[in-house]
Amino acid sequence: MAKIDFDKQNDRVIEWANKTEGNLKGKGNALGIVHRSNSPSPGASLPKVKNRVRYRGEVIEIVSFRFPRTLIWPHKGAGKGMGGTLGSSWKDALGITHHTNPKSLGKMGTGSRVPKPWFNTVIESEQGVDELATIVAEESGDAIVNKLLIK
Repeated sequence: MAKIDFDKQNDRVIEWANKTEGNLKGKGNALGIVHRSNSPSPGASLPKVKNRVRYRGEVIEIVSFRFPRTLIWPHKGAGKGMGGTLGSSWKDALGITHHTNPKSLGKMGTGSRVPKPWFNTVIESEQGVDELATIVAEESGDAIVNKLLIK
């Protein structure tokens, strides 16, 4: 049985992932997500957005985007003293578990903390997942059909 060549599909998916990474960073900048001098994190988070692909066999099966969890807060409009309805728990560098202060519950997206949906806006746009689906459909279809034809 002839092997299907997915090199063109993989190349297009990698190109999409790189372009989308740039779009994510650009959208964050456009929405005014910046590193504040009084921020507890040591450096700006947007430059740390990175894409990653994983292969199964010879075809890319997973595209993911990694970024610091601190970028979730502006996306949702949360921050110090402005938690969500449920709150959360986390471990610090020393392994100590912390919980959301009950006084901040339900304040997310209020006051000065307006949501800046930098991630979903890009991923849900025409250049987001829809474009990725089109790339995979076109290239997979072409690869399969080309193996059906007599050469």
